[in-house]
Amino acid sequence: MPEKLHLALLCACTLFLGLQPAFSADLELTETADLIRVTLRGKPVLEYVKTERPLPEGIEPHFRRSGYIHPVFTPAGQEITGDFPADHAHQHALFLAWTKAVFDGKKVDFWNQAKDLGQIEFREVVGLKREEEQVAFSVKHAFTVGAEDERVDVLHEIWTVTVHQTPDNCFLFDIESVQQCATSKPLHLPEYDYGGMAFRGNYQWLKEKDDHSINPGDVRFLTSEGKDRWEGNHTRPDWVAFSGKIDGQDATAAVFCSPKNFRAPQPVRIHPNKPYFCFAPMVEGPFAIEPGKPYVSRYRYLVTSRGMDVEEIEDHWKRYTEAEK
Repeated sequence: MPEKLHLALLCACTLFLGLQPAFSADLELTETADLIRVTLRGKPVLEYVKTERPLPEGIEPHFRRSGYIHPVFTPAGQEITGDFPADHAHQHALFLAWTKAVFDGKKVDFWNQAKDLGQIEFREVVGLKREEEQVAFSVKHAFTVGAEDERVDVLHEIWTVTVHQTPDNCFLFDIESVQQCATSKPLHLPEYDYGGMAFRGNYQWLKEKDDHSINPGDVRFLTSEGKDRWEGNHTRPDWVAFSGKIDGQDATAAVFCSPKNFRAPQPVRIHPNKPYFCFAPMVEGPFAIEPGKPYVSRYRYLVTSRGMDVEEIEDHWKRYTEAEK
């Protein structure tokens, strides 16, 4: 049977079963009612959360969330992201949220869910895509405010997540976020310490407050400027990397901020003891997302099951900047 006909029949059969697959060499992308999953050579790369997952015991209902990525896996199978952490249950693995904001003259907050001043939710799958060396999916999010019966969409966002064909030693994927006002009113983002594209790491990397020790296996942060988690906060690096052991296995991730991004290289918030950081353009001053002017941001993620290799990260950064020209 010709390959194209075989793939067409396979897609038709799985669509009939309620799944929507896309394949690219050893890459497989599958959609179910609850999630989108990408695997490479049979190993999980990441999962996108379409429907709210069950809350861990002791976590309050207002921390429910959809429209984010968890888990992100290493090539050895460790979950490098964390979700519903006991210390900050509103930090959902790989997510994008605005913190201090103003809409229609009122304070809103899409990050700190306990305040109940804003929500983010998955709305629909826009598309699945197959190319020779990558698979991709696009999904729509809504940023909403107001009480349950009077909720108003403030922003509509399209995430396009592209996972690349890579050798056995790493995973590589991109996220493009395109945000547009859902009304004729802008969303104002005052100057603030944090908010934006965030990455919450595995719970095993949580440190005690004011603990600056680095023991074997502890998470270690490094920026492109050579700064650690204490010196790097609110600096403007090209990339941030973090590395440590999860279940005794080395795990490293590096996140690259596209040179095309607003205020690139964007300031970063690196927490002194929690395993998370975010790219936070509002650190440099206020700005607004205005009607008719899409706010576009792009980031690349490199994940390995080895200790931090700065030379490798720099090589990927150079290739990424070439691709972004």
